Amino acid sequence: MQFNGREYKAFAGAFNTPEYTSTLVARRGAAPIPHRGNKVTTLDAVMELIQDGDTISYPHYYRTGDQGLQMVVDTLRRHGKRGIILYGNAFFDNADPWLIDAFADGTLAGLYGNPYRMVGGRILKGEIRPWVSVGVSHGNRVRKLQTGEVHVKMAFGPVPMADRYGNASGCMGKPEHYCGPLGLFVADTEYADYTCLLAGTVSDKTLGPASLSMENVDFVVPMETPGLAEAIGSGTLDLERIRANKFNSVVAANVTRVMQAADVIQPDVNFQVGSGAGLIVLDNIRTMLRERSICANFSIGGITSLHQDMFDEGLVKILMHGQLFEPSERVVKSLLNDARHIDIPTGYYASVAVKDCLVNQLDVAVLSALEIDREFNVNTVCANGRIIGGIGGGQDVAAGAELTIMFLPLATGKDGKGFPKVVDKVYTRTTPGEVVDVVVTEEYAALNPASKSSYRQAITDNAAKAGLTLISMDELHEKSMAKAAEFGTLPVKQETTDEVLHLIEWRDGTVLDTINAPVPRK
Repeated sequence: MQFNGREYKAFAGAFNTPEYTSTLVARRGAAPIPHRGNKVTTLDAVMELIQDGDTISYPHYYRTGDQGLQMVVDTLRRHGKRGIILYGNAFFDNADPWLIDAFADGTLAGLYGNPYRMVGGRILKGEIRPWVSVGVSHGNRVRKLQTGEVHVKMAFGPVPMADRYGNASGCMGKPEHYCGPLGLFVADTEYADYTCLLAGTVSDKTLGPASLSMENVDFVVPMETPGLAEAIGSGTLDLERIRANKFNSVVAANVTRVMQAADVIQPDVNFQVGSGAGLIVLDNIRTMLRERSICANFSIGGITSLHQDMFDEGLVKILMHGQLFEPSERVVKSLLNDARHIDIPTGYYASVAVKDCLVNQLDVAVLSALEIDREFNVNTVCANGRIIGGIGGGQDVAAGAELTIMFLPLATGKDGKGFPKVVDKVYTRTTPGEVVDVVVTEEYAALNPASKSSYRQAITDNAAKAGLTLISMDELHEKSMAKAAEFGTLPVKQETTDEVLHLIEWRDGTVLDTINAPVPRK
C-alpha cells in the first residue's frame, strides 16, 4: 500500500518482522571547521537554508504552552516557503487554527505526528489533503530519523536556556520557561542536516550540564518566550483531586490487586506508570515498597512530584525520564543536580532501530486506554470518528514490559447516552492485543489467554487471595455493554468512506490501522 508517495507494509505482528533490520544513517558534520564560533543568529537568517518541499522537525514537550512552532510557521510563510513537511510528535488545541491554515495557503504540505482534538477534527474534515497525516509512537518517531526513513533538513527546538555555542538545558534559564528533559529532541539534533535552538535565555558562558550538545547544534535564535512551564502540567497530576474521583480510586485498587497477585513488586523492580488513576497506582507501589522495605531499580515515563517523592525517600534508585509532566522547582533541581535522575533520549527509551532500549527492561507497566476490544486490541486515539488522543509511548511500553496492564472504565455515560469501553472491535487499533497481558476495570480483570508474560500463572493462582475477580474478555464485554445501556442509548458507529486521512503506524513503521473519512450523518 502507498501513502504520501511512500510504499508501506501492513502490520504483521508485534514482533513478527524477521525481515526488519535497521541501519543508522550517517550524519552531516561541520564545514568549515569551527573555532570559538558564536552560533547566535536570527530566524530570518536560518530560513535561507530551507528550500521548498524540505522537512522540518519540532518537539512537543511544552505541550499547550509552546510558543515557538507558530513563530517558525509564520516565518516560513513570510519568506515564501512552500510545501514544507512538518515532522512533529503531538499537536494540541493551541495549534488550531493556524497550523492547519498553513496547509490552506501552501506553506505546509505534510504532517507527521499525533493530532489531538481540534487539530484532529480538521484533519478528519480533509483539510490537509492530499497528505495523509501519520501517527507515530515516541520510539517510532526516533526510529524513522535513525534509519533515514524521514530526512529532516532543519530541526527547530525550543529551550529555556542555551549558550552561544549550542549547548542547552531544560532546567536553566527563567523558571517560567522550564520544561525539564529535552530527550524528545535529541534524535532530531543528531540526524537533521541542521539544528536551530529557540532559546529563552542565551549565555555567553559554556553551559553545563547540558541535555543538548553543541556537537549537533548549528544555530541559536534568542526568543522571548519559547514556552510556558505552567501549561505543561494538568489536573491529572493532583493526587487528592484524582482520589476524589470514585472511578480512579476503585480502578487503581483493582490494578494494584493484579500486581499483588503477580507478586511483581520485588527488589529492583523496573516500572512505568502513567498519570490520572495511574498516579494512585504509583502511590500504591510506593506503599508496597515501604511496607516490604525494598527499593525499585528504575522508573521511566513522565516525571511527577510523586516520582520525585519516591526517589527522595530511597524507594527508587534511578529516575530516567524523557518528559516532564510537572515542572515544579523541586523536580527541576533534582534533574539538574542528581546524577541518578537522568534526562534520557527517546531512542534510548524506546526505539527498535537500536540494539536495545529501556522499555524492554520493564517488569510492569500500567497504561490507560480509550477502549479495548475482545481481542485485547487497544484504542487510545479515536472515539467513534473523533480524534481525541495520541499514541505516545503506549505501543513501545506495552511491547517491552514483561507485564502490561491496561485499565479503563467499564462504561461511561453523558446526556442520555451510554458508551461501552470494552467493545466488540475497537474503532481504531493503536496497540495490538498480543502485547496486552491484563485488562482491568473497576470490579473485574481479564487475563489475555495469549499472554506470554511470566507472571500469567501467578495472577491466575493468586487472584482470589488478592481479592481479584478474573473473568473472560467476552464476559467483560457483555458487562460493559450492559453497564453502558444503564446510562442510556448506545451510539451508532460512525460510518466511513474508503478515503484514508490518518495512519496509525506500529513502532516498526508498518501500518497498524487507518482512520478514514467519516460519512456525513443525516
